[in-house]
Amino acid sequence: MREEDAILLECLEDVYHTFEKALKKANQVRSIHVQKFEQLLVELRTERRIFEDISIPARLIVEQLLESQFKVGQVAIETERLRQSLASVAYVKVEEFGIISIKLGELEIAWRDGDYSYYLYPDKVELRAHDEKSSIKLFFSISFNRQTLERFPEILLSPNVVYIHPQLEKWIRKV
Repeated sequence: MREEDAILLECLEDVYHTFEKALKKANQVRSIHVQKFEQLLVELRTERRIFEDISIPARLIVEQLLESQFKVGQVAIETERLRQSLASVAYVKVEEFGIISIKLGELEIAWRDGDYSYYLYPDKVELRAHDEKSSIKLFFSISFNRQTLERFPEILLSPNVVYIHPQLEKWIRKV
């Protein structure tokens, strides 16, 4: 784990424990706000799982989705049965057992990190199930950038990554 990841994880732990303690107090009150606090606690767990429960390529994808969400980028999705044109990212969650859930527009989709291989291109990612029976393609309106990729040099050694576009590989290697 990189030093910056350890710092972020430590901060998340601090916030989580403080929030958990506050929620115990708030449970004495009958209010809709208590449910909102509980929801925020679930979101904090999700943030923690980004660092602890998913592979490096999955984390890169999650961070790209989050960047699209906060920079008002859009993402399109294509599977064997579903297609969603460019839409805003409503949420990105990492659930137990490395299950990544995303909502684009009105479409919700999920995949289990350990069940997929990753193919990385400048403006899209293809996820293929290990059994090759299904695939998911994510198309980004905001392409991967050099600064983001340079933070993930270990992606070159990840067994889940089958293909990296030469331009992305150049950025990762800082050539």
